[in-house]
Amino acid sequence: MPTATGADLPSEIIAKILGNFMNAVILASDKTIRRQKHELVAPSLVCRFWTECIRPALFRDITVRNASDVSFLEDIVCSPRFSDSSLNSAIKNIRAQHWFPPIEEPWLHRLQTIMARLPETQFSCHLWRETTEGSPRSAPIRWPPFAALPRVPPFLFGLRLNTIQLTGSELKRPVELVRLVHSFPTLQECYCSQLKFRDPSPVIQARRTLRKVPRALWRCEIMECADMSPSAQARLALDVLAAVPRLGLAAAEDQWTALLDALLASVPSGFRQATVELYQLGGERLEGNAPGKVLVAFSPAEHQDSDEFLANVWVERTRAEDAAAYISKIWLAGGCAVAEDPGHCPSFDGLRAAAGSAHFQTLDFSVRNGNARDVQGLRSLLRSVLRREQLAWALERGALRLLLCGETETSWEQIAYYDSGAILSVLADRSFPTIDDTPPTLDDDEYAEYLSLFFEQDMDDYLHRLPALRTERAAAAAGARSSKQTSGSPEDQDAAPLALHTTSAGGLGDEDGKGTEGRDVDDRRAES
Repeated sequence: MPTATGADLPSEIIAKILGNFMNAVILASDKTIRRQKHELVAPSLVCRFWTECIRPALFRDITVRNASDVSFLEDIVCSPRFSDSSLNSAIKNIRAQHWFPPIEEPWLHRLQTIMARLPETQFSCHLWRETTEGSPRSAPIRWPPFAALPRVPPFLFGLRLNTIQLTGSELKRPVELVRLVHSFPTLQECYCSQLKFRDPSPVIQARRTLRKVPRALWRCEIMECADMSPSAQARLALDVLAAVPRLGLAAAEDQWTALLDALLASVPSGFRQATVELYQLGGERLEGNAPGKVLVAFSPAEHQDSDEFLANVWVERTRAEDAAAYISKIWLAGGCAVAEDPGHCPSFDGLRAAAGSAHFQTLDFSVRNGNARDVQGLRSLLRSVLRREQLAWALERGALRLLLCGETETSWEQIAYYDSGAILSVLADRSFPTIDDTPPTLDDDEYAEYLSLFFEQDMDDYLHRLPALRTERAAAAAGARSSKQTSGSPEDQDAAPLALHTTSAGGLGDEDGKGTEGRDVDDRRAES
């Protein structure tokens, strides 16, 4: 068999091999990554060509776990030959994993030399706090891992970290977490898991003065903290990001507080993760202090977004030179489907105070196409709107919109929508195609279900199936009443039907009643 080397393979084949490997690494656990890297080393030992191709993949992400790892990496980057080697551009991310209490002397400060040699590399730090009964509890800034870090006023620490992650830490108060995060001038993201606060008193983020906050800090995720509800975790994340003063909302404190209370009141207690992100109005990550967008997301568990609740809030200024900002738009995804009872719609009338500005434009409720829970929530919301139980103010102002979106990996794409004009039109003149020359009569529940089927373009079929559906529901209701009578419970009263007698169902969505195909709605992560 003739000998062959990596140089004999077409470049596109090599790129595909390495691309598949890197995609697997992104989704793999830490142990799996190390095993795959060891397997990838084998070809480089038998072929010099493979050595050059594989080196960037091997050294792109590096994890240091102790002082020995730091010393080894420091020797490499300080070598005279390093600046001319391919490693100089191959190292993209360095992650420091530190356990506390430490089993050795602190070593995080020794990363300073490596950071100076790798100015384009991203650095992150993951701290695990392992405590035992009777062990001393101290504020995080006094932890030994930070004891020898260099000071760079006005920030406490000069370590060039992009991301910090805390797991299992016990802190004195939530404000200690805020002070720790604000101590790193280059920090961009903060992740906290299983934290415990001895004094869980909330930080009133809207009233705090703006201290020196890292300009690039844009994301904070807090999950599974002891004795903290999802709402409390979201409020703490907002304070970590100093969202209110950075966006200029201090002057609109009452509106912001009312908005936050209304949004957080609808979050189920079973949710465990709260994430807050700040963006510029154009969709880029927020840097410094400027108007922008606040994304607040809740999910039942990490990496589980099937029942995710997203709230996106636009903050704008009338003029660029104005210091005070106002809330201009609110976009909710999954918000009408997060109730513990699928047949009950949470109240959103608390948003009225937040939307009291004359500059307020739209209040959007988005549902995901094909998501049964979202569609059920939409019907509950439509039912409450049809009965004028809530959101009448948004209807009258022309601000309410109900959106159907297709969910992709990076965005929500609008498929169809109801605006306030369409909803008011059908409220004034409920329109249906006749069935056998007879206009159908629908109660509010049936009418809400009928309108929600506009998103599925199956409205006429629903009217033809309605008699059979009513028969099924009547049988189910009779069984339920029989059960209640057996147990001595009073019978439920059926809702009185509403007579409807018009001919067409136009006026929804676009002018042709079909909605809008492929229009981009705001990115689920606020890339509008």
